[in-house]
Amino acid sequence: MPTTVVVGLQWGDEGKRKIIDLFAQRADVVIRCNGGNNAGGTIVNGHGEVILHLIPAGILNPAALCIIERGVTIHPPSLVEEMELLESRNVSLKQLKISPYAHLVMPWHIAEDRGQEIMAIRGTTLRGIGPCYQDKAGRRDALRVGDLWNKRRFFTFLESIWRKKARELAGNYGVTMEDFSTIRIQYAEARERLLPHIEQDPQRLIRKALEKNREILLEVAHGLLLDMDYGTYPYVTACNTTSAAACHIAGVSPREVTKIVGVAKAYLTRVGPGPFPTELHSEQGSRLRELGKEYGATTGRPRRCGWLHLPLLQYACRVNHVTEIALTKLDILGLLPAVRLGVGAKYRNDDPFSLWRIDEMAPCYQEYEGWGSISECNFRDELPAEAIRYLNAIQENITRPINYISTGSERKRIIVF
Repeated sequence: MPTTVVVGLQWGDEGKRKIIDLFAQRADVVIRCNGGNNAGGTIVNGHGEVILHLIPAGILNPAALCIIERGVTIHPPSLVEEMELLESRNVSLKQLKISPYAHLVMPWHIAEDRGQEIMAIRGTTLRGIGPCYQDKAGRRDALRVGDLWNKRRFFTFLESIWRKKARELAGNYGVTMEDFSTIRIQYAEARERLLPHIEQDPQRLIRKALEKNREILLEVAHGLLLDMDYGTYPYVTACNTTSAAACHIAGVSPREVTKIVGVAKAYLTRVGPGPFPTELHSEQGSRLRELGKEYGATTGRPRRCGWLHLPLLQYACRVNHVTEIALTKLDILGLLPAVRLGVGAKYRNDDPFSLWRIDEMAPCYQEYEGWGSISECNFRDELPAEAIRYLNAIQENITRPINYISTGSERKRIIVF
C-alpha cells in the first residue's frame, strides 16, 4: 500500500514542510501525527509564503483529506487563527478533519509553561505543549477535542479546572491567567469554528483509504534529536517524533508503509539550550544564520548554526528506519567560502553512558570548498563538482540514497532523482 512517512532527522527546522508539500500534491490523505503549535514550517508556492503550525501541509492540495490526529495537542484559538489565515489566501478547509481524541492546550498550560521556564531554563516555545502532554500522561485535568461537542459540560469543566489551576499557578510559580470570562468567550468562539471539522471516527477514514489503496502521507513534526526517548534529553520536546510513533498514532501498521523519507538540512541548527558539538561560535555561524534565514517560524528566535554531523545523521536514520533522504538548503551552505562535514567523533571520557551524550563528543571533520549558487540546477549532474563530492560523502557514510535535493525555498526548486 502506498503509505509514506516524512520525518525530521535533526533538531527540527529541517525544511520538512517543503518535502511534505511535494508528496502531498499527489496524496489522497495527509495526517499530522504529533506536536502542537510549537512546530512551524514555511511553504512557498502559488499561495505565496504560507506558515503552517497545526494544519497538515496537504491542505494546499484541495483534493487531499487532511487529518489532525490524536497525537497532536491543539490550542483552539491558534488553530482558528491559522484557519482564517489560510482562508484569506483562498485555501479551502472543506477537507480538514480533527480527531476528537486530540488533547486541548488550555490557558493554564501556557501559564504553567511560563512558570516552569522561570524555574528551569529549557528553551521551550512557551506554547503550553509540555504541560498539556503532562496532564495527558498524568490523566488529570485534561480536555480533549471531543469534549467540545457537549457545550454545557465543556464549560462546566473549564471553569472548575480554571479555578483549581489558578490557585496552583499562583502558589507554585507566582503566575496568573486571564479572568475566566475572557477565557470563556475566547473558547466559545473557537468551539463554534472547530465543531464542523471534528471527525467522530478518523480511524474509519484512514482504514477505508488503506483498503482502497489510496496514497497516504504521515507528517511528523519536530526531529529525531528532539524525541522524548531518542533525542538529546532533557533538551527535547514532550512527544515522540519517530516514524514508528507516527504509525502508532495514525493506526497504520508499519507493514503498510512503503517509504520513510528522512529530511535533513545540509548543515545543522537547533533552537534553545542543549548540546551541539559542531556549533559555529564565529562569524561563519552568523553568516550561515543570515543566509539561511535561520529564525523560528513559530517564535522568531535565532537558531544556533553548525556543520552537519554524520554520526548523528546515521543514528537518526537507523532509529527511523529511513529508506531515503531529502537534503535541504544545500544552496545556502554552498555560499560559504569553505565548508566542513563532521564525519566522526572522539569522546572525552570512556563512561558508556556518555556515548549517548553528545556534549562529550569531539567531532572530526572533512574540508570542502564552497560551491556557489546552485539555484538554477535542475539535475544532479548539473551540480558543481564540490557539491557532488559533499553529497557522495554523506551517502557513503549513511548508506541511504539522497533522492531529493532542495535548491531554494520555492516549490519548484528541488532536484528529484
